[in-house]
Amino acid sequence: MTFDPTFQFSVGATEYSSATAPGSSSGYDALEPKGRRKAPPATVVREDAIVKGGKRTRLQANANDIARNFSIAAWAVRRHLDYVSRFTFHARCKDRGLNRDVEQLIKNQSQAKKCDRGGRMNRERMFRMAEARRVLDGDVGFILLNDRRMQTIESDLIRQPEKLLGPHEWVDGIEADYAGEPKQYSIWGRSRGGVGYQWRRNVPAKNFIHYGFFERCASDQYRGISPIVSSLNNYRDVYEKIDYALVKSKLQQLFALALMRDKDATSLDGAMPGANGSTDDEDDDDSNNEAQPRTIDLTHGPTVLDLDDGEKVEVIESKNPSNEFQNFTRLVIMIALKALDIPYSFFDESHTNYSGSRTGWLHYERSTLANRDDQVEMRTRWTDFQLQGAVLNGELVLPSRMSVEDVIYEWVPLGMPWWKPSEEIVGDLKAIASGLDSPINITKSRGTGDIFDNIDDLCEVIAYANKKGEEVLGHALRLNFDPGPFPAAVTTANQDSK
Repeated sequence: MTFDPTFQFSVGATEYSSATAPGSSSGYDALEPKGRRKAPPATVVREDAIVKGGKRTRLQANANDIARNFSIAAWAVRRHLDYVSRFTFHARCKDRGLNRDVEQLIKNQSQAKKCDRGGRMNRERMFRMAEARRVLDGDVGFILLNDRRMQTIESDLIRQPEKLLGPHEWVDGIEADYAGEPKQYSIWGRSRGGVGYQWRRNVPAKNFIHYGFFERCASDQYRGISPIVSSLNNYRDVYEKIDYALVKSKLQQLFALALMRDKDATSLDGAMPGANGSTDDEDDDDSNNEAQPRTIDLTHGPTVLDLDDGEKVEVIESKNPSNEFQNFTRLVIMIALKALDIPYSFFDESHTNYSGSRTGWLHYERSTLANRDDQVEMRTRWTDFQLQGAVLNGELVLPSRMSVEDVIYEWVPLGMPWWKPSEEIVGDLKAIASGLDSPINITKSRGTGDIFDNIDDLCEVIAYANKKGEEVLGHALRLNFDPGPFPAAVTTANQDSK
């Protein structure tokens, strides 16, 4: 028996040969999808070319509609914001007095009336809104105004100008050079009534913060595209499926009982007094009247049905939605949440145990690092803008030979508090004692403020307790967290060791 190297076989309407069988060629199977699956695109284009024109607006409208009407999608966005968009500001200069001045300046400029051109949102609310806009719209912009406030520009208001002026190419409202560096932005506004657009002005790139999702190099992507785009169809499918299932369930609830009798059984009309509308005061001759349709009223509490032989009543029960429907819906929701890297245990806390929940949370924490870096970059531009303005108008005085670039500061993401304080605090203390971690990192990761500020506050509380104790009790008030002076023996031992 000999083997034919050119054998062919077919499955349904698809024909295969030894030349097209998986793994038989020296190339990539992904290059030969014909006959197996839908053919992928054969060309690579700039990302903006895929959603140019009205396609970007349709994506934006689709995402906003889902978040507006479907609670699971809206929750997923909010959960993303909770982990990505909350930060605290800390100045890190060696001069503690300068740190206090800088932090006070940033605190003052964070008020809604000094931060938002519309006077509605404070600093943290604006940056949270910016994250929400880039998740749903792909990107968002801020104009840096002369009075150090910011004006929010939504994604669809960055549009191609009426006249394409300038030496560089315009792409979806952005003029950029060959390397993708933005030069200016074309800003539009909404017409009266909120429908339609009116061109306002072009804004230089140095006065504009463009915040969005960018997954390709600058020359191949000028506008941001959100990862939630890949899950919009999943969210809409689940949203519609749940609506259809509810409608089906309501229809089935309209039918309460099934009244059945054998073929030779007596009519059901006499099974219950008053069922056919007769009363006890009526003549007995009425019982000989032609049977009327049975009417049973279950709205007056428990009801007894006196049935004859061969009759039975069954409650109509439907296993709707089915277990298969519920399981598949969970799977689709799980897939949709992956667009934002959100673990399913965040959605369904009973899905796993403590260890599984913590593992999912740790993986999600790692996935937020890139998004937090984007937030830090945006906040850094805003902070430098505030510091420069404060120095120019004399609101902030820097030491001699020190510039704004020399001011050291840090945006620290809000940490996660202890899940099991009795265990995790002990673990943190052991990590510090063994040199595996530091109090600075611990306070950052736990969201308990700045370690230096905490020490200052602690000393202030201890000093006040001692002073108040002397005034009222006649002796210093010793708090249980007051370490007090080192014992004399320990101090002497330390001196001897030196």
